[in-house]
Amino acid sequence: MKSPIRQIGAALCLTALVGWTAVSTIHADAISDAAPQTITLSGTTSFDGWASFSNTTMTGYGSYPGTGAWTGTYGSSVVGTIGSNVAGSADAYISKVSNGTGGGPYVGGSSIYFGGSSTVANTNGGALAITDETPLAGLETIVLQLEIGQVYGHSFFNDALPTLTYTYNDGTGDITVSSVASTYSNILVQVQNGTMMGEPVYVNLYALQWDLSAVTGEIVDYTINFSAVQHAQVYAAQVNQSDTMTQAVPEPSTYAMLIAGSVMLFWRMRRRESLT
Repeated sequence: MKSPIRQIGAALCLTALVGWTAVSTIHADAISDAAPQTITLSGTTSFDGWASFSNTTMTGYGSYPGTGAWTGTYGSSVVGTIGSNVAGSADAYISKVSNGTGGGPYVGGSSIYFGGSSTVANTNGGALAITDETPLAGLETIVLQLEIGQVYGHSFFNDALPTLTYTYNDGTGDITVSSVASTYSNILVQVQNGTMMGEPVYVNLYALQWDLSAVTGEIVDYTINFSAVQHAQVYAAQVNQSDTMTQAVPEPSTYAMLIAGSVMLFWRMRRRESLT
């Protein structure tokens, strides 16, 4: 059973945030209530989206338990990668970085599944990367949305959120900056999606944003890395870029207050309806 307050609060809250609009309908094969949102950033922008993961259309990306190498080229000219496939996307791609404990990520029937047979919470399921070798000129901010299933209370291995590694040119040469934590991060939506071993299973929509406006040079490529727990599933992903830094991801405290206000507004609306 899905949590109505989480969904109602998130939906009303998102409409109150500058730059966020209604739930995108282009992610029809994702868990719809937790699908990435359509956002509008200031300045010149670029977009990449992934949805409709399926081993019937995306071949060459392994099978259970997921330890095999990726050899496919779906939507990409780079072997072993999955190119962005949502309409309007640029040319970023997802790749497999490493396996986990007794398994690894592979494309299943409707998601990228982190395979294995462990029943222990927080078991390493392997790592993925999202790479853009031709980012937007004058890049100042990156926003990642990741729709990922939660298992035994965890989505990411050791609860470590995705990090950013980027290379920029300062006029004298290329400089790489590794494992940068996001400036802002939040879980925008959480929807229950059944049970596992008697425990509720949730699908979370994570949103992370990096402020790169202080970088003194042109960013020439970047990669977002993350490790998930075994049995986690990635249903969809979206990356937005802009050459103008605008905060699009609410901080947890702000988001909590907006949700509380939205739920109160919803309660008042329902109460008013019941009195008329």
